[in-house]
Amino acid sequence: MLSRGSFKAMTMNARRGNRNSMEYGSFLPPATIILDKRLPKSDHPMDMPDFVETLTMYSAIHEVFHADDHMGGNRLLVATRSHILDRHEDKLEKSLSIIMEEGGSPAIKDYGDLASLWAVQYVEMVTHYRGYVVMRHMKYPKLDRLWSKLRNDYFPPNLLTCIEVSKGTEYVFSLFTEKLGEYCLIEALNEYNAIKEKNASSYTV
Repeated sequence: MLSRGSFKAMTMNARRGNRNSMEYGSFLPPATIILDKRLPKSDHPMDMPDFVETLTMYSAIHEVFHADDHMGGNRLLVATRSHILDRHEDKLEKSLSIIMEEGGSPAIKDYGDLASLWAVQYVEMVTHYRGYVVMRHMKYPKLDRLWSKLRNDYFPPNLLTCIEVSKGTEYVFSLFTEKLGEYCLIEALNEYNAIKEKNASSYTV
């Protein structure tokens, strides 16, 4: 279906409150991928054509992965949402209580809405990681610079590269393949913090 879809270049407005400065693409189901017209100037005020080429390819690959996930029934998204509802009710309760105390949100009315948001954030983090690994294998220039910019996100995908350094690429990929529906942002943060604590203690011994 994607081969018969549409690929467009349009001016995209950043979502209000979105800290991720690397958002230059969008996938619109069932088969439309949009890349931002700003991409050729994304190195401004610096002159780094290699970075522009890498960012353009990265943005395209990222949205192709989203399209592929959609074609496959968004299995990771659905399984992650179910996992959050089944295993993390305590955290949903605490977070929803804080949201309500601060005035609430029209988009988050119950545990299901909040679990959906967390699942979307996890899938986005995984999609960034998958794209990074592909382009790392292809040896694109300035990729590390691009990856460092993604640290501005609320849940930076370099959480997964930190876990990768400790446990390997195959392990990280197993988290969203063999362990589908057993892992989410919460486990990722816990595992990342455990690795950092272990590394810190090894330095002090």
